[in-house]
Amino acid sequence: MEKSLFQFIWKNSARYQVAILLVTLLSYPVSYILLDLPKTITNEAIQGSNFPVEFWGVQLGQIEYLAVLCILFLVLVVVSNCIKLYLNIYKGRLGERMLRQLRFELFQRVLRFRLPHFKKVSSGEIIPMITAEVEDVGGFVGEAFALPAYQGGMLVVQVGFIFMQDPLLGLAAISLYPVQGYIIPKLQQKVVRLSRQRVKNVRVIADKVGESISGISEIHSNDTSAWHSADLSDRLYRNFRIRFDIYNRKYFIKFVNNFMNQLTPFFFYFIGGYLVIKGQLSIGALIAVIAAYKDLAGPWKELLAYYQMTADVSVKYQTVVENFDPPDLYDKQRLLDDEMQAISGPLTFDKLGLSGVGTGQEVHGVSLVVEPGKPLAVAGIDGSGRAELLQMAAGLLSPTSGSVSINQTNFESMPEATLGRQIAYVGGHLHVWTGTIRDNLFYGLRHRPQETMEYEGSDLKKRQRQLKEAELTLNPFFDLKVRWEDLGQADAGSMQALEDKALELCKVAGFSRDLYLLGVETVIDQSYSEEVNCDLVPNLLAARKAFYEKIKGDASLQNLVEFWDPEKFNMSANLAQNLFFASPKEHFMTIEHVPTDPQISAFLKQTGFDVLLTDIGLKIATTMVELFADVSADSDLLNRYSFISREDLPEFGRIVNEQKGGQRRRLKDADKARLIALALKLIPAKHRLGVLDDEMRDKIVAARAQFIETVGKDNERFEFFDPETYLTTLSIEDNLVFGHARLDRRDARQKIQQVLQELVREQDLIVPIRRAAFDYHVGVAGAKLSSHQRRLICLVRALLKNAHIYILDETANSVSASDKELRADLKKLMSDKIFIFGVSNETVAEEFETAVHLENGRVIER
Repeated sequence: MEKSLFQFIWKNSARYQVAILLVTLLSYPVSYILLDLPKTITNEAIQGSNFPVEFWGVQLGQIEYLAVLCILFLVLVVVSNCIKLYLNIYKGRLGERMLRQLRFELFQRVLRFRLPHFKKVSSGEIIPMITAEVEDVGGFVGEAFALPAYQGGMLVVQVGFIFMQDPLLGLAAISLYPVQGYIIPKLQQKVVRLSRQRVKNVRVIADKVGESISGISEIHSNDTSAWHSADLSDRLYRNFRIRFDIYNRKYFIKFVNNFMNQLTPFFFYFIGGYLVIKGQLSIGALIAVIAAYKDLAGPWKELLAYYQMTADVSVKYQTVVENFDPPDLYDKQRLLDDEMQAISGPLTFDKLGLSGVGTGQEVHGVSLVVEPGKPLAVAGIDGSGRAELLQMAAGLLSPTSGSVSINQTNFESMPEATLGRQIAYVGGHLHVWTGTIRDNLFYGLRHRPQETMEYEGSDLKKRQRQLKEAELTLNPFFDLKVRWEDLGQADAGSMQALEDKALELCKVAGFSRDLYLLGVETVIDQSYSEEVNCDLVPNLLAARKAFYEKIKGDASLQNLVEFWDPEKFNMSANLAQNLFFASPKEHFMTIEHVPTDPQISAFLKQTGFDVLLTDIGLKIATTMVELFADVSADSDLLNRYSFISREDLPEFGRIVNEQKGGQRRRLKDADKARLIALALKLIPAKHRLGVLDDEMRDKIVAARAQFIETVGKDNERFEFFDPETYLTTLSIEDNLVFGHARLDRRDARQKIQQVLQELVREQDLIVPIRRAAFDYHVGVAGAKLSSHQRRLICLVRALLKNAHIYILDETANSVSASDKELRADLKKLMSDKIFIFGVSNETVAEEFETAVHLENGRVIER
């Protein structure tokens, strides 16, 4: 990367900067005429006497002449402002474009870092560098040449104009600039040094915060929140001191600048007044000079601010570049090459060594040959060098001596297109991406777009604009909307075949049961299911009917479910579901938001339910406050029986106290909404507070039709409960049951799930539900999955790649029967491939015909 900020700007935007400078030149004559015109209007049009005057061949009287000059002034003002508008928009667009390019280049450099570099720099430091720290660079790029050219030009024009009026006044106007030009850079140097310290300190703060978030469970389990708070507080104090020093110097610079700027008018009034009195200068000229000087302050101030901004942004740019320019960066072409080399034959380790990464992570002179079809176990405890050896075998780590090669081709010379597609690695540190299970399973096949999309009309124009911007900012042209999965690599002819293969491999890996359980909790993407699994929704609706009939037809099951019935109140559902008889399509529409939604609020007022629900909410709040006000914070009673959280209890206590006695205070809108939301959470069968009578329940049931009429049956915000319709906002299980397990029946939910499992097996829906689980969202980095589930997903992802080399470390490495069976299946699957199995358990290693044992980075036994 370019070390200097201006080198980066000029290299990537030279022709745009030249275009800006050319437009800037146009503004100079316009500005000069704008300065001179008021003098002409005052001296010739207002105070003049020789009329009529000739103006561009036309004879004009005094009024006409004044009007023409004023209109000319107005036209020039418009022209001047149009030039400024154009420059500002152009500069802004250029800045954003360069910022996009810079951020992309920094991110690409992150992808080119070697693994050991991530032990020196954390994500907590890298993220703010790419996002916040370079933000100012974008704003500066457009100004880099344009601002000094424009403001400097304006300064020259205005100073020149003053000199044209009177050289003495001109000298007075610029007399203090040399002093300012000497003092201010001296003060600015200290500000630059402080800015550098501030950038580094903020980076450490970001790292500390990120580390605390990652290790939040450790903080709570060890009661070290005070230590971390003190640590961060110390950093914040250091930041405060640095910023305070910067403020002191910045504002002192401002003080010096303002003082000197205000000293100059003294000379104007004194010298200019003397010249006017002596008749050596007209009043119009003096007014014009004073006006010009007033304008002069603007460009000078802008130039000083530019000087400060240049120093500040240059510091940020340089500190960022220092971190993204390590000497051992992978070659850029390694990432960009798309040509995959076909590899075959044995994998050879030749005197492989790794050092300088830390004690317990070294490897010394390992030489091995791994033949296809002859699985190799690499055994060794953590710290034996096992993980590092396997990472070198996967091309993830670069050896410091020796080589890993296949077909006599060193891994170091291979592009990622070959390493990433021909080698499948599942290591100890797993990563599951935020997204669906499908995204994670097929991740290993998404190398490049596999098709092109034909755009038409406005979409075509948008795409062309996107491509143009990508070209200007050196970003890739890839289209994210098309299919990326390389079906050929997985030996699948279609997406459905790919999913079939994924299901088979899930079965091999022992992930099928989890897949089913996740499937029934999945809210399916109906558009995708229509494309790949078009029979799923009709079959689920048929299963719903079968489930209903089975429950109704079996006396032992009849009382387990309260089905949704438009004519009945559901005691096991909350009041919101009972009243609206619908599910919201908007994910942010929680019960807390319901009372403030304009459409629902209008419905509640129209039906009088705003008053009824407020009264119910107040009764509930009163009961909750009385029951739990004195319950200690560590008591489980609140969680078990209250639906008001400990944090909200004081707020409801205040509302209850305000409404006590005969003279109730008028409720604020916020309190009213809080009480309505509380009432809507009530589940009569669970909470049993006795605040609902039969009359109220009948009113709620009767209001459903009115709500449907209010929002419209085919609206885009709600899905109404309809036995004939699949609700896309509910999970598969909720759709199959189409009601609620009765809360007053013990183990009702478990019994219902058993019935459901039998039913879906009879209806041959097990596999479709497992397939639907591909739409299950795994949460941030797979947070909604267990560690076992994450490992199995990573294993299936690797198996789908159909690679030539498989390296599994700490996967299925226990002596349990299931893991032993999985290892046997994996050996069969990889009978013609290179298979290296890393394990710390010696007993497991003995299952393999060939095994090596590592200790302190050396092979001690074969």
